[in-house]
Amino acid sequence: MTDYVELRKNWRPKWLGSIQEFADIDTQRAKWLDPSNTNPHWSFVEIMCCYFDDIGLTDLGYSGWIEHGLISSAEAAAVADFHSIANAYNSPGGDDYDNAAILGDPRWLHVVEAAKEAQARLAELIADADERRLLLNP
Repeated sequence: MTDYVELRKNWRPKWLGSIQEFADIDTQRAKWLDPSNTNPHWSFVEIMCCYFDDIGLTDLGYSGWIEHGLISSAEAAAVADFHSIANAYNSPGGDDYDNAAILGDPRWLHVVEAAKEAQARLAELIADADERRLLLNP
């Protein structure tokens, strides 16, 4: 398997799943506020880290991934507003570990709504059933 095929096989599911997690306020509330939850993945800090750092969007944004053929220009355009809104978000009082305050923040709810809009736009562009499932289902 070529490096490109392997990269695409791993990168796109992480990307689509990450957008789904941003859009899923019900799961955020259930997991982020559960005092028995010990999985660090289910937190504000991790949702941001998974999308921006783990997927490699912090420095280059989408331009490098378009050049590598992992995402189309149309797909990048479909998520551009969400990406900008999420990137500009700052937690209340600068406390990234206060999940309750974040979930109650109208600015966070704006990020969630932008993610839902990105989901809808991407869903129109993605024909692959597995990719659509990752994008739309928790």
